[in-house]
Amino acid sequence: MIGRTYLERGRPVVVLARWLGPGLRNVLVRRENGRIAVRPFRDLRKPAAEIPTPGPLTSEEVDGRCASGEAPSRFELLYEALQASA
Repeated sequence: MIGRTYLERGRPVVVLARWLGPGLRNVLVRRENGRIAVRPFRDLRKPAAEIPTPGPLTSEEVDGRCASGEAPSRFELLYEALQASA
């Protein structure tokens, strides 16, 4: 599941992390525009054909978002921490 590409309303997303336990199965996803979000896994669909997985955000993309006044969300910071510990 982690690292796989799924479709969210017809648009590709990559699953970055998941939470286990009772209740909803939420996943941390990266959308094709680079935004990171937490959403329920139940609405994601398998693509009919293999979709190329987008690479990680570059430091220029992250710096550009911060410089434009768009601060990283707590989920983006969580994702960066997960990547740093891997």
